[in-house]
Amino acid sequence: MNGYRKGTRKPRGVLSSGEINVGGLKVSPALAVSALLGALYSLFLLGSGLETGLDAFVLSAFSVLSFAAFGYLARSGRLPGLRPFVLLVDAFLALSTLTCLWELAAFMGMTTGASGLLRPVGMSIIFFLLSVVAVYALLLYENGRRKDILLAIGNKSYLVSGIVGLIICILVSVAALYFLFGGAAMGVEKMAYIIGAAVIFSFLGTAYEETWFRGLLLARLLPLIGEKSAIILQAAIFGIFEATTVYYISSQIIYVPMLFMIGSILGYYWGRMTIKDKSIIGAALIHAGFYMLIGMPMLAGMA
Repeated sequence: MNGYRKGTRKPRGVLSSGEINVGGLKVSPALAVSALLGALYSLFLLGSGLETGLDAFVLSAFSVLSFAAFGYLARSGRLPGLRPFVLLVDAFLALSTLTCLWELAAFMGMTTGASGLLRPVGMSIIFFLLSVVAVYALLLYENGRRKDILLAIGNKSYLVSGIVGLIICILVSVAALYFLFGGAAMGVEKMAYIIGAAVIFSFLGTAYEETWFRGLLLARLLPLIGEKSAIILQAAIFGIFEATTVYYISSQIIYVPMLFMIGSILGYYWGRMTIKDKSIIGAALIHAGFYMLIGMPMLAGMA
């Protein structure tokens, strides 16, 4: 019994069963834990993205060790309260491992030779290949299937809309390259080089980002904290990932806040689209088209 008669209103500020007070806000324990795990990953990601050399590698390694420890403690029963979040911890562990491997390669000087277009394109190829291995290993470890990461053909209308949107974005980006960014004076060979680089950067980057943030992260947040909170949380984490990635490519820290906001807004939109479609494919097509639009001028400037 909670001491209130049926039909009476509970006074403001009184927490319902299972809720906790966070800065005056009533929050469910599942949302609090999920947000804390996301914040921990984001802090390590942001720290390693803004640092260089050994410091960046150490921060990314600490992220891996932290989530590995959480996973072990949850599965062994030593942290029973974390047991429902073990799949979410696995996703953050895999993401942290991906970043750690990249920072290790950078620390060992394996990425310093890349310049110009080779830098973003090489980064996309490496991240894509590492992501394929990491996601396959994770699903194999958890006895998961492709549908667990929403890798399936969804609603046909979303698929058609995604294909049409992608084609339009490609045509607009190529036209912009030719008429606005000096493509007419470049020559066919150089234009083809930039377009090819943009296609690789856009398609591979989209593939691993949608798989990680909508296929893995969003799908694992949904049963824990519900649709609205899951979309917002994965969007915020995606925004931080986008900001740190572009900062690594461009080294322009002034753009980080703006890129975080843009990435978060787009992550929210693509998250809603993924849930409605029950698939990441439609959102991935729109995502790739958007990357063509923003990637073409960036790559033209780096060529």
